Amino acid sequence: MSIFPTFKRSLSAGNDYWYHPVGYNTVTGVKVSEKTALKYLTVFSCVTLISGDIGRLPLNLYRKRKGGGKDLVTDHKLYDLLHNAPNPDTTSYNFRETLQGHLLLWGNAYSFIERDKTNKVIALWQIPDPSQIDVDRVGGQIVYKYSVDGKPVTRRRDQMFHIPGYGFNGLVGMSMIGFANEAIGLGLATEQFGGRFFGAGTHLSGVYEIPGVLGKNAVAFKKELKEGFSGLGKSHNVMIAENGAKYKPLTLPLNDSQFLETRDHQKIEICGMYHVPPHKIAIHGQNSNYNNLEQENASYVDSCLMHWIVRWESAISLQLLSEEERRSGLYFKFAVQGLLRGDSAARADYYNKLFQVGGIKPDEIRALEEMNPVEGGDESFVMLNMVPLSQAKDMPLPGDEPEKLPIPEKKAVFLDFFGENRAKKMSDAKSIQLRDRIYNRYAPLILDAATAIVNRESKAIKKKVESQTRSKEVLSDFLDSFYDEFPKYINQKLGPVLRSFMNAIADATNTELNIDGTNLDTEMQDYIETYAKRHIYSSKGQMVALLEGQIDELSTRADDWQEKRPEQIKANEGVRASSFAFQAVVFGAGLTTVWRIRGPKTCPYCISLNGKRVASGQSFVKDGQELNPDGAEKPMRINGIKTHPTLHRGCDCYLSIG
Repeated sequence: MSIFPTFKRSLSAGNDYWYHPVGYNTVTGVKVSEKTALKYLTVFSCVTLISGDIGRLPLNLYRKRKGGGKDLVTDHKLYDLLHNAPNPDTTSYNFRETLQGHLLLWGNAYSFIERDKTNKVIALWQIPDPSQIDVDRVGGQIVYKYSVDGKPVTRRRDQMFHIPGYGFNGLVGMSMIGFANEAIGLGLATEQFGGRFFGAGTHLSGVYEIPGVLGKNAVAFKKELKEGFSGLGKSHNVMIAENGAKYKPLTLPLNDSQFLETRDHQKIEICGMYHVPPHKIAIHGQNSNYNNLEQENASYVDSCLMHWIVRWESAISLQLLSEEERRSGLYFKFAVQGLLRGDSAARADYYNKLFQVGGIKPDEIRALEEMNPVEGGDESFVMLNMVPLSQAKDMPLPGDEPEKLPIPEKKAVFLDFFGENRAKKMSDAKSIQLRDRIYNRYAPLILDAATAIVNRESKAIKKKVESQTRSKEVLSDFLDSFYDEFPKYINQKLGPVLRSFMNAIADATNTELNIDGTNLDTEMQDYIETYAKRHIYSSKGQMVALLEGQIDELSTRADDWQEKRPEQIKANEGVRASSFAFQAVVFGAGLTTVWRIRGPKTCPYCISLNGKRVASGQSFVKDGQELNPDGAEKPMRINGIKTHPTLHRGCDCYLSIG
């Protein structure tokens, strides 16, 4: 018994307003059907674009692994049908392109399923006219009714591959042309008007004033005028007026009647209906440029193609794969990576990042670039100096032993020029090498976080500078508001990296001193918050100072930040955070720290601090103090106390145990 007793054909594709079979009358008087709609170039472009992309995407069959992952299955009959040729007469590309075109016009795509004696699918035959298909329920079963050579044919659900578009009942899709018939009709009407306008050539652009009455001569005059000057090829001929005739032009350009605007508007509306970015069909406006086309292409895949891709994948899984095959883990998947590929530089950067974390194998990269496998290309690789944040402090330290120090020839080998014994100096060298190795692991992570921070503020500032409201007052208010909220983002991006880095340094120092670890959570959080304040003080201070000059200088400075600042943050915070964590552990053990330079070739200011020892609560340099050592070009005034390196930007000094 049917579950729809009231409506005999409630599922029919042609039984109500939204499921018209053919032809729609419009207010413009232009009759629109699924086939005539293709005469409107924008509809044709959108339909052929989407259909062509669905047709060209690789459609692969996979089997899920029990432990995760998947394997490509190529020995299944359906793989050959959908990936290569669904029947002896049709390629997979043409098959999918045609069915997708039906979906975009009629809202439904149908194909007859040919099965063998074991009920396996052996061919798919597309049905050329979806409007002839009626979907109904008979005895509680869905059936498909249509005619072949004038004879009625009824197919069961298992004999018909049906992909429905959007529809209210979930079984039959509604005609997209039926929804947009007025918009398409108006577009076709403007095209026809334009053709007739230019074809006639003698639109009411002027009036001839002739003395007296022409009478019967009026017909001859009109004929001569039309033959000599009507038509696009004759519209600029020169006419000689006789018998006192005078021509008075009437100015009514097409632009005054908003003809061009109407044409453009209708094109954009059709693009909106199909979710196609206008630039994909060569409609370029102020919102499209070479800087954002990559993002728009990604948006096209996500907002337009993915809806159709999921419909295809779902229909194939439900109608062509058996329940047993689905339970075994078989599923079809379109490969959309090709549509998301950027230029060669962008792809190389993307592959490199995946490769460095073991996310992709060399042969997988080569396959994406249509290249053959190479020996050893099926292995995953990871960089030794990059490890998960949670495991960094526990990882073994690869590399050679610390560089051996030269042995003095004299017998006074136990003292060096600092008055320290050789064993102490070797211990210090080993300590700093250990900290350097930890830093090398974290340097890429610090750089990534710093890049994200600098990019966020630089882009926000540039966007505001380039806006229409960019007065100094508006920009000043923007900077106040932006930097009031920015510490949260800095803490979010850089906080976890610095916290893990400092924990790794602290653990190494605890091991060096052979003491139990101390909890530095509070100290590290204070350090991170202090960094955020320093960052904002520097950034906001620079921008506020630039507001006194030309506003465009803010954009120039933001560009300079993006180019240089992340590397500076990586270097400075690597030294500063390492020194902070090391000193916190040493002070906690009741010991002192000593300022050390890395070699004689450094600045006079750092040399002047070399060997200076401080205890907890003391500082190497006080706030407001001036350093003016021998060899310095000018005094250096210190802002804030310096309890550990860095002394200045680019400083690579370190601390040792006193």
